Amino acid sequence: MNLDDLHQVLACLTFFIETTMAISRRNNSWQVDVTCNGKRVRRSFQSLIDAQKYELEVRIDLMEGRSPKKAKEIRDPVSVGGMGYRVYDLIWSQQKSADHTFNRLVNVVDYFGEETLIKDITTSDLEKYALDLRLQGNAPATINRKGAIISKILGHAKKHGIISTKPVFPNQKEPIARNEYYTKEQEKEIIGLIQTTDDEEFEDFFTVLIDTGMRRGEAASLTWDCVDFNESVIYLKDPDKIKTGLVRSIPMTNRVKRIFKKLKSNKELETPFNLSTIYWDSKVDRFKRMTNKNFPRMLHTCRHTFCSRLVQGGVPINEVKELAGHKDLRTTLGYAHLAPSNLKSAIKVLESK
Repeated sequence: MNLDDLHQVLACLTFFIETTMAISRRNNSWQVDVTCNGKRVRRSFQSLIDAQKYELEVRIDLMEGRSPKKAKEIRDPVSVGGMGYRVYDLIWSQQKSADHTFNRLVNVVDYFGEETLIKDITTSDLEKYALDLRLQGNAPATINRKGAIISKILGHAKKHGIISTKPVFPNQKEPIARNEYYTKEQEKEIIGLIQTTDDEEFEDFFTVLIDTGMRRGEAASLTWDCVDFNESVIYLKDPDKIKTGLVRSIPMTNRVKRIFKKLKSNKELETPFNLSTIYWDSKVDRFKRMTNKNFPRMLHTCRHTFCSRLVQGGVPINEVKELAGHKDLRTTLGYAHLAPSNLKSAIKVLESK
């Protein structure tokens, strides 16, 4: 074996080490899942043969240094699957919640049938879908999120002239939720439990979320130029990394500032926190395993805690809205019940005459 042959063998070995690939059954479809050099490609097919053909094409593309072919090239865009995956490639794949959206998309495509023609879907079909989801025990909010997937697909089809009218999905009325939040005692308990797992990194992340109200994805996406130590402010200025796209600034509490100064002193850290939300979700799973404690929506509840404490402290709702980065004031109003004493004092104005 000459040197060139050896290099080729080594390259192939490296490729298979760095690439994981699998075909799995997902209800009525076959899903190809490829991960290579940190990049993930997932596509769903109606038949196993099509999935195997796509997997082989991806292997060849990756080994030859090309980007994997889009599965949409071999799908008919007038079908639910074809248009669904096209919308995913064009829009949803660029979002922070791409993985969750993809899973919902697969469920929608499985329900209606990947090869089902979009023009054959009616409002009655959408009403039946909503009813089936309800019978399966889905909450109204979950039904609406899945309904938004098929509605987006139909809207894109109308935009491209595939259908002339768009069937209507029956959105479910969602109950007004009373957001759960941590009391000071619960926060102290959780931080104490995190300390027993010897995970200072997770303790810092949890504390920053409590005191800033950032979504975990926003905190994970921070770079050092977002942290202004002189003004004691965090700037969220990249709309592509913010759920609502609304840029904002958040003043730092003293303990948040201390945490960032400590992290900044570590020259090995290129960013304040690990950039992957999956990384932080794995931290939550580790915490649960090691402490045998389960706090539902552990990290997102930090955001509710931030808003709740501001309202309880008498901060006006509009200011809470700006600090939290809520796009709709109605979201912030979900915390209004936490300020009954403030509301009562407001009513006293009517009694002053």
